[in-house]
Amino acid sequence: MEFDLVFIVVASLMALFSIYLIYLIKKGINGLGFLVVLYLSGSMVVMFASLPFFFSTQNKITEALVLMSNSFYMIIGLLAILGLVKKKIGNIRNNLTIFVFALLMAVSEALMGETFYSILTKSLGNPLLGVENYYYFGVMATEMLFTLVYFLKTINFPLREYLAILFPIMIFSPVIFPNNIKFVYDTIWVTASLMIVATIIIYETLYRERLKATQETMTSLEMMIIFTLMMAGEFVYFLIGSWYLFDFSMIAGMTWFIFRAISGPSKIKGNYTQNAKWTFSFITLTFIMEWFMGGVLDFATGIFAPSIPGFISSLSLGYVNPLSYYGLGLLFDLISIIGSVTGSVWFLIMMGTEMGMLAVFRIKNLKNTENKIRFILMISAYAIYTIFLPTFSPIASKVQYIPYMWSMGLGTLGPVSPSVLLTGIIGTYAVSAVLSFLFGARQICSVTCTAPLMYQGTFYDSLKTFNRSSKLGRKTLGSKLKPWFKLIVISVWSALLVAAIISYLNEIGILNFTIFGVDTTVFLYSFYFNVLWYIVFISIPFMGSYACLTQGWCSWGTFNQFIGSFGFFKLQVKDPTICLKCKTKDCARACPVGLTDMAGNFIKKGEFKSMKCVGVGDCVEACPYNNIMFHDVRHVIRNLFRRKIKYK
Repeated sequence: MEFDLVFIVVASLMALFSIYLIYLIKKGINGLGFLVVLYLSGSMVVMFASLPFFFSTQNKITEALVLMSNSFYMIIGLLAILGLVKKKIGNIRNNLTIFVFALLMAVSEALMGETFYSILTKSLGNPLLGVENYYYFGVMATEMLFTLVYFLKTINFPLREYLAILFPIMIFSPVIFPNNIKFVYDTIWVTASLMIVATIIIYETLYRERLKATQETMTSLEMMIIFTLMMAGEFVYFLIGSWYLFDFSMIAGMTWFIFRAISGPSKIKGNYTQNAKWTFSFITLTFIMEWFMGGVLDFATGIFAPSIPGFISSLSLGYVNPLSYYGLGLLFDLISIIGSVTGSVWFLIMMGTEMGMLAVFRIKNLKNTENKIRFILMISAYAIYTIFLPTFSPIASKVQYIPYMWSMGLGTLGPVSPSVLLTGIIGTYAVSAVLSFLFGARQICSVTCTAPLMYQGTFYDSLKTFNRSSKLGRKTLGSKLKPWFKLIVISVWSALLVAAIISYLNEIGILNFTIFGVDTTVFLYSFYFNVLWYIVFISIPFMGSYACLTQGWCSWGTFNQFIGSFGFFKLQVKDPTICLKCKTKDCARACPVGLTDMAGNFIKKGEFKSMKCVGVGDCVEACPYNNIMFHDVRHVIRNLFRRKIKYK
């Protein structure tokens, strides 16, 4: 109790002193005054860095070392300041010195916490242990709140919003009470939820400013780096029981917060629709952050067992010696580790929440009623078809026996057993083929599959510009199927068919062939849809949008596209002469699969039909004359009735 009172007093003084220094920086102090602020910030670091050594041993030697180190810093620092005064020090306020100040603030607070720890335990602990106590977070929260309120009017959008959302994420930290498991788990869910909201805000902010020549691209990337560090730190905690990386992320986040609040957004700017390398880096970093977040939520819900052995035992495909079969074991383990998280329900829920909100934001901008209905169906299908039915519903254990519920065609989450072959697999293909014939491949590729939800939200839909600007994206333009497209399709289907046959023969006892003990179709499903699909997705800046279907990587997509090409679905125009007069050809530019020959077909035939067209409907939205409309079995039936009525 006595120590608690002392700690409260010291922490309060520390907070007040730090706030005063931040206030001085805010007032625009420069030259000698700024140098004095840096000197005082450094003095706190030196003092709190040396005190733990004294309190952990408490002898004459350490006492002397503490006094000597602090005295040395004071004398040398003062002499340096006096020397610079004589030289008439000029402007030293710049991004580097402001960053040093912010770093000194964050480090001194962590060392204060380390000092408190050494007083209580008479030991040092790891260098970042000072972050793991409520005194540290009390000081940090006070400084961040003061900085946010005091700087609010001078910070412009979107940095203001970024700092505002980072504040609660850092405050609700699991290491405030690291030994309280319930508190740790509760704060993990809170911070994960807030981080999902923050990610949506970042993406939507970039999207709203997409027409500007420059945006806060680097500032957004910096924010995502902090999120990635935090999620990686929580993931590491579940693996080895250490908060070390997470503690570092707290110091990094605090440093960035103070630095950006004082110096403003990054001077490095750009436009994400024009910079493929930056966009790829940003999407990749987001995916890494989301992968760690999905893994953390899997640990928190018991899907993964804590510790490295527990995690390995929880992998969906298992784990083998990485050196087995000339290094193929390592490749297998990577697929198993990545796919175990991306294929987990909490990763899908988290991704669906983010992408679903981006899709919701886009609905209000849609003009066509049918497109609005499709968006609602698409979002609902993800929630019901992808999440609820196979995981939480009463029929979750039976979905493999129900037609149209068998996951993604031949590549499945289970072996091709006789009990599921007829209704589960063949039934799924039969039902899906009928639907594609009647309504087009849109019933899968624009509604039921997880891909459309991820491709058609505001931010990711705008990336279709890379269909025309990227080298590989340009090669997918138009309706003509390139030879390499056919090769990819044949290769994917051949692999799946061979795997399915082997799986079936294994199930009936004729063969006993597996991939490191994993059923062949189960392995290919995890590889194609839990690993390769995400590689294709994050490579949009280089491969173009919807590359899963424009390049033939998705077997389920190509099957439905092929059937749909013989069916009723097509695009029609009300008046081809309008297309002839149209100079902008907005329909072709808006197409997310790059069907550049669309306008020509409208002029010649009054309609457009292509295996690649999956009815996303962006062409309908983009047409400035409201001239394009969907056509499927509904219109065929309607026309038949009209003819009968007219005949009568």
